[in-house]
Order: sequence, then structure tokens, then C-alpha cells
Amino acid sequence: MMIEQNTNYAYKLKYMDNPTFDKVRELSTKFYRELPQALQDELFEALNRGIDILDSEPQMTAYLFAFGKMHKAKLNYAFEHLPETFFEIPEINIIDYGCGQAVATMCYADFLRRQGYKQKIRRVTLIEPSEAALKRAALHISVFFPDAEIVTINKGFDDLETKDIVCDEDVPTLHLLSNVLDMECFSLAAFMRLLNKTIGPSNMFVCVGPYFGEESDRSKRMDWFNENLMDDGYFVDDLDAGKFDANNSWTCMVRCFGVGDLDYSISDENLSTEVTDEDIENGIMAMLLRGEYCVDQTYTINKGIKVIIINKGIKVIGNSAFCDCNNLKSIVKSIVIPKSVKSIGEGAFCRCWSLQSIIIPNSVKSIGDYAFSSCTSLQSIVIPSSVKSIGEEAFSGCKSLQSIVIPNSVKSIGEKAFSGCESLQSIVIPNSVKSIGEEAFEGCLKLTSIIVEPYNETYDSRSNCNAIIEKKTNKLVAGCSATIIPNSVKSIGDYAFSFTSLQSIVIPNSVRNIGDEAFYCCKSLQSIVIPNSVRSIGDEAFYCCKSLQSIVIPNSVKSIGDYAFRHCESLQSIVIPNSVTSIGERAFYDCESLQSIIISNSMTTIGEGTFCGCWSLQSIIIPNSVKNIGKNAFYQCTSLQSIIISNNITCVEECTFRECYSLQSVVIPNSVTSIGDEAFGYCDSLQSIVIPNSVTSIGDHAFTWCRSLQSIIIPNSVTIIGKHAFNCCESLQSIVIPKGRKSKFRKMLDKDLWDKLVEK
Repeated sequence: MMIEQNTNYAYKLKYMDNPTFDKVRELSTKFYRELPQALQDELFEALNRGIDILDSEPQMTAYLFAFGKMHKAKLNYAFEHLPETFFEIPEINIIDYGCGQAVATMCYADFLRRQGYKQKIRRVTLIEPSEAALKRAALHISVFFPDAEIVTINKGFDDLETKDIVCDEDVPTLHLLSNVLDMECFSLAAFMRLLNKTIGPSNMFVCVGPYFGEESDRSKRMDWFNENLMDDGYFVDDLDAGKFDANNSWTCMVRCFGVGDLDYSISDENLSTEVTDEDIENGIMAMLLRGEYCVDQTYTINKGIKVIIINKGIKVIGNSAFCDCNNLKSIVKSIVIPKSVKSIGEGAFCRCWSLQSIIIPNSVKSIGDYAFSSCTSLQSIVIPSSVKSIGEEAFSGCKSLQSIVIPNSVKSIGEKAFSGCESLQSIVIPNSVKSIGEEAFEGCLKLTSIIVEPYNETYDSRSNCNAIIEKKTNKLVAGCSATIIPNSVKSIGDYAFSFTSLQSIVIPNSVRNIGDEAFYCCKSLQSIVIPNSVRSIGDEAFYCCKSLQSIVIPNSVKSIGDYAFRHCESLQSIVIPNSVTSIGERAFYDCESLQSIIISNSMTTIGEGTFCGCWSLQSIIIPNSVKNIGKNAFYQCTSLQSIIISNNITCVEECTFRECYSLQSVVIPNSVTSIGDEAFGYCDSLQSIVIPNSVTSIGDHAFTWCRSLQSIIIPNSVTIIGKHAFNCCESLQSIVIPKGRKSKFRKMLDKDLWDKLVEK
């Protein structure tokens, strides 16, 4: 955490009694007013109406003096219009975006105390590009909320990542955006996409800023933000100069809205799905065909039940409440779920084998784990727009289920939620869904495609359906071992087939890109044809495809990503076409069966460790187009006997040919100026080498343990020879150097090599 400390200001804050925002602002006001008028004017002008980043203490004090009172008024106006039930939540987190000195969070603390609310703040996340302002913000929060965890993110909006915005599942998050949304210096669309990926299940947004008029683009940014994120609206207001505060020329825009589950009333808090004795006495009557039901913490009802009446007012159908009621055929006729019910508990209707249809009222917000598991006669279901989550295995084993509609309200689908739904043919997943659990559609044998909206980026690659296709972009985001990819697919997304039992696949000509880890660890994949439409192969695309023996890369491909074919231990040969200009780091790392490879004349870069561990590779020609060979590029190519290096290479990097035990000869071109550390270390079969006049430096251990090396020619151009460059070269008989240069090379070589120096 970044925090201001050991300053005069920090000590004043630390010992401030009952801190308030007004007291904090008074410190800045006193400092500012004691300055000469000319310096006051200079500082105020430097603020640029509060838009520029504050990077000094004088600027921060000037800002609080000039704009602090206005900020407080706008924020209090917003807080006053939040629903009363929000303040009754016992514990929340806060994220303060572009927080400056944490004015918004300090004002919220004041508001809670002034209104007598006892709400606890668990964590405060402060996001601010100015390091100085961020440290002061953390100092302020440590005083206002001494028990809260403080997280500091020293970034601008465009630099934020998913890891920076953390929302807990168990407590709501208050998002504070004070005087930031109107600023046009960052991408609002990118910021909203980031929030859609990261915000938790329960959120309140408070957005305030200046009002520039209805037609202003800066004002429209806040409206756009509100309209695209809002689930539930609470307060919207725009106030021009004089209307917000009769005594000041301030303007004000306020947007307060909720995203996610915002039913915060105390009576509904932490609803349990465990049925109590009171629930049974007052809420549920069972009309039994025969037998009785027994009562425990959860309870089951005799299998003979045909009709169940749930009284109005019941909020929960408990765990295992009607499990194994095999004579329930239709909830429409046999059971009516009243609109008071908000939660269907774990296993509530599991193994109701005769159940054919379900109507779930709009009041239900969650469907628990196993809720309708093994309802083998269930043919259709409509999930209402009130439902936020579908639990693990909620509909698993519903063999007759043919169709299902998932509403825009659903944010998560649990593991194996629809596994074993053998009759399910298609499904549309809305863009509200942020996560789909592992094996959610496993064993859905007739499911040919799942259509999903863009920006749903959390999919389990082991869903085991034929294809999950992203609507609009036509990106394949998940597939299985029996995949036929539709011609509409334009790209194969990240992780699409990873860890599946895929043996073969035909990629249609419509596909342009193969994403990162697309076929990661498809250990049964033996062959694949990449069509001419594909332009790029992503990082780790075929990582650990251990059965892959051959692959044809078409002329359309321009780049091969890092680790693309790493651990493809059965791959024997590959032709890299002229279209490819770069091979990523460790692209063919540990391809131990790879015997030959042809590198195109258009290749410019061979990445770090590209062919490291290719034990069977015997020869390779590096064309003159290659300008860079990364470190460890041919490390442990133990069968490599000869190599021709491009005339455009300027450096033989560190460990490039280390442990190439079979390498007998190598020609270093005149373009090379340096030979890196251990570049030819442990090349046991290397007998001789000529170092050209272009080389100026030889790295540490460059030829260490070259046991067969008998002679080497070193030109006068070499000015640096690293430590033990020829250590343990047991067969070395002569080191040929220019005449009259013995003293020069003695300074660079180990003493035990001096007697091998031969001047020519």
C-alpha cells in the first residue's frame, strides 16, 4: 500500500480528533491563504479547473481549497438520494475511482456519522494516477476508517486491469466516481467493458460531476455510463448554475444506480434455504396420497405426494424440500410456487422423475445447487428475469429438457448446471452472464451450438458441447471432442478446446485467427489442417498436444505465438511458410521428435528458446532474412550436427547453442559482433571454430566444456573475453591470435591457456 507518512501533514492528521472532511479542508485552506496572492493565483491557474493531475503538495492543498466545498455539496446531494435500505447493509466495500485525495470517500464517512448509520467499511480501494495524491488519499482513509483494509492502485483509467477491481461475493460494493466521468482523456467504452467483467453480484454506483448542458459530449458520457451499466435506477438529476446552489455558480450532474442484486431490506437479508419448524407449521401443507413426511433440519416428503400447496408469504423453498416426490407431474397442477418465494434451495425438487413442466415466479432470485437435478421428465422451463444465479448441477440429468431461456438478469451458471441434458438442442446465453462453470453442458449430446453475447469472457473450455459461438463477432469460444465448426465462425477463441479429448478437427475457411491456448493440452489430437484463411496462431495454441504428428501451416499465417507448439512431443516435421515473419518464444520447446524444419526466407525473428529441447533436430538453415535469434533458441538440440547462421545476425545470444552435443561445425558470419554467455557451452563434438573480424566480445563460459575443440582463431577485433570462456576445453591445442598480441590476450584469458597462444 502507498501512503503518505513522516510528513508534517501526516502528523496533523494522525492526531486530529474526530476527523471530518471540513477539518481536513481547513488544513489546506490555512496553508493556501498564508501564501502571497501572486503564488495563490499561480497555483489556481495550474489546476486547470481541476482537470490536470495533481503531483505536488501545494497543488493538492490549492485543489481542496478551491473545489473541496463544491465536491462535498454534490456528493451529499447524491448520498441523500440513495435508498434508505442501502445504509442498513451492515458491511460494504468502497472503490473510489480517480480518487484524488479521497474526497468522495471522506464525504461518505461524514455522511454515515452525521446520519447515525453504523455501516462498516471492510475495504477501500483507491485508484489514482498521481502518486502524491494517492499517498495522501490513503493517509486520509487510514484516519477516517482505521479498521478498513486499504488498497492503492497507482494507475489511470486506460491502464486498469481486471485484477485491479476486486469485488467480494459476500458484501456489496459502493463505486464512487466523483468528477471523473466527464473527462475525455480516457476510453469510457473500455472502462465499462472492464467493469462488466469485474463487478460483483451487488453494487451501488454514485456518479457526480459538472453539468455542461444536455447536448454536451461531456455530459453525455455520464448518461452513457449510466444507461449501459444500470440494473436499477435510484436517482438522476441535472442542475444548471444557480439551481444547485443559489449562492454559487456550481452545476451538478448526479447518477445513482444499482447493478446486480439490490434487495437490501433487512427482512430478506441472508435468507436461509434450511427449513425451520416454524416454516413447516405455518407455510407448507402436504396433501398426501399415502404416508407422512418426516421433519429434520431439512426434510423430505413421502414419495406418494401428488399435490403440494405452499402458502403465500413463504420466501424460501428449503433444501431437499420435495426431493424424491416422484408422483409430482406438473407444477402447474400439482404445486403452485407463490410470488413471495425468493429462493429455491439446494435439491428442492431433485429426482422428481415425473415432473414435466415448471413455472418459476418473477420473485425468485436464485436457483440452488441440484434444485431440479434428475427431473428426467422435465421438457421445458422458463427462468424469470428476477433470477441472478443458477447453481451447480441445478438441471443436471434432465434428459428430456429440450429448450431453456436464460434471461438477461443471470450473472452466473454453476458447474455442471445442465450436464446430462441429452435432449437440449440450443441455448442463448445473454451478455449478463459473467461466468459459466466447469462442464456446465457436459453430455449435452444434441447441443450443436451455444450462442453467447460478446464480452462474456469466462467460459469453461470443458463444457463438452459442440460449439459455443459468440454472437456478432462469430468467435468460437468453446468446443469438444466431436466438434464440427460451423462456417460462420471467424475466430477460434482463447482456451476453446483446451483439455478436451479432441482427436481430429476440420477448421473452415472462415476462421482467421486461432486464439491463445485454443487447443491447449489436447493430448489425443493427432492431425489438423489449418486453412489458408488463418492469419495468426496464438500463444500456447497447441501446447502439450502430445499426439500431434504433423501440421501444415498455410501461407496466410504471419505469426506463431509464444509456446505455440511446446511439448508437442510427437511432432516430427514442419514447414514454416514465407508469410511467417516471427516465431514466438519457446514456440517448439521440447518437441523432442522434431527432426527437420524449414524456415522461410521472410522470417525476421526467432524467439527466445524457440527450438530448445528439440532433441531429434539434426540440421537447420537460418535464412539471411533473420535478424534476431533469442536466448536459448537451440539449447539442448542434442542431435543438431550443423547449422548455417544468417548473415544479418549481429549477436549469438546467451546459451543459443548450449548442450548441442552433436554440433560438429558452425560458421559465424561477419555480421556477428558479440558471442553471448555460454553461447556454445557443452558442445562436446565441436572441433574447430573461426571467429570473424567483426566480433568484439566473447561472453562468460562461451565455449565451456567443448571437449573436442582443438583449435580456435580469435581476431584482433576482440576486446572482451568473459570469465572462463574456454574452461574445460580438454582437447584444445591452439588459440590462434594476431602477431604481437600475446600480452593483450593474456589479460583476457585464463592463465592455463597462455601456453596455447599461437601468433600468426
